[in-house]
Amino acid sequence: MLAIFHQVLGGILFLAGLVVLPLPIPFGLIMIVIGLALLAPYIIPVQNVIRTLRRKNASINEKLIRWRSNMPPVIQKTIDKTHP
Repeated sequence: MLAIFHQVLGGILFLAGLVVLPLPIPFGLIMIVIGLALLAPYIIPVQNVIRTLRRKNASINEKLIRWRSNMPPVIQKTIDKTHP
């Protein structure tokens, strides 16, 4: 049941983030990132996108590894599954 909630909420956040992305305040980008983080444990193409981003950006990868222990379990699962 929690997995379905995460997928629905992640999808809504991602789509809403795309809608508000053109606004001058970066709320859209934040919503997209949170939506992808919620979707990644369950959807393999999203995992591949995040894994590619982590490979290309070593600083992002290092920060995710460092902050992993402070994140909620669903985000920890995402960080583990998308390790390059």
